[in-house]
Amino acid sequence: MDRKEILFDGYFYDVTDFVKRHPGGSIIEYYTKSGEDSTHAIQQFHHRSTGRVRSIMSSMKKRPAPDGENVAVLKKNRALSEDFTKLYLQLEKEGYFKPSYVHNILRMAELFLMTAVGYVLLQSHHMPVRFVGIFLLGLMQGRSGWIQHESGHHSFSGNPKFDRFFHAIIFGIGLGLSSTWWTRGHNRHHAMPQRLHYDVDLETMPLLAYNSKVVKNPKAGKGFMVQNQVLLFALMDTCIGTLLWKLYLHPRFVLRHKYYLQMGSMMAHYVLAYQIGFWPWLASTWVMSVYLFVNFALNHTFLPVTTEPTHWVEYSLIHTADVEQRPWCDWWMGYLNYQIEHHLFPTMPQFRHPLIKDRVKALADKHNIPYVVHSYSEALQKTFKNLSDVAKELKHL
Repeated sequence: MDRKEILFDGYFYDVTDFVKRHPGGSIIEYYTKSGEDSTHAIQQFHHRSTGRVRSIMSSMKKRPAPDGENVAVLKKNRALSEDFTKLYLQLEKEGYFKPSYVHNILRMAELFLMTAVGYVLLQSHHMPVRFVGIFLLGLMQGRSGWIQHESGHHSFSGNPKFDRFFHAIIFGIGLGLSSTWWTRGHNRHHAMPQRLHYDVDLETMPLLAYNSKVVKNPKAGKGFMVQNQVLLFALMDTCIGTLLWKLYLHPRFVLRHKYYLQMGSMMAHYVLAYQIGFWPWLASTWVMSVYLFVNFALNHTFLPVTTEPTHWVEYSLIHTADVEQRPWCDWWMGYLNYQIEHHLFPTMPQFRHPLIKDRVKALADKHNIPYVVHSYSEALQKTFKNLSDVAKELKHL
């Protein structure tokens, strides 16, 4: 059997027997490939469980990484790694990774208020008022998506056990989805954003294609959905994808793995859906899907893809971008307009990202790496122009 090793902090660790037991799933295998360095990924993904990780790794066989053996990337990026780690340790010391319970209570209160007002407005006999109620319920689901994202990164309460529990509850009740299914895919995205064959967020066929390189069959790129994706993305694609998750992929996943807490939370979502009726539920689901997925698309989809091993900092600065660093956008995008900062420090509470942006920009400037911030309108234009350009490119392949 071939041995599998990961490179961490100048040593190769034998993870052959650990791969199948890795709590985070198959993502660990990404770092067993030649030329990959897992140092910053382990450092950032496991910020809140450093002791446990060190204990596990101390039981593994290890060997020094000799010069010339898959460590050219270490030498090339030594200064960048040192500066990034220095910044990380400074931010940790200054308390930027600590959650705020007041902030969390206010966000949850907002969800309950939107739910209550939306439900009351749905009881009206006036259709415009009912539409406002549907919009509020859709917005509530979308904003619970921002909170589930936070808890999925263990940055909501800062307690991994509680955050996993809360993640299952908020994602199940708020959106009718499985927290474990989402986490496994989302962590793969965070590991290597915009990396072909690694980043699951690029796997959107046959509905649409963010980049022509993800289309394996030229005929698929000439299909109706892809050729009209600039029109269908917000109108249909986001909702179709959401319904596929809600009604098939996620229920099948929790049943197969017997995740009873997630199963019960997802059932509670449909109990609440029954209270408002099928058509209001479907319409609010469409509002939620457009709100979430269009905003998600603004940070990555039009940026370059890669096939090569890339430094953790370069993934964040070259393959993600920030959007409109202003308070209104912070609220509207749930602080995920600071996508660069979020990818650098995924376990940092996201409301703290505006406070560190200048220090991240200074790091980028020091190493001559672009730090890109688009206005909201510019990000929208780039997103939809990219969809149009990709469709035209595929049409002539």
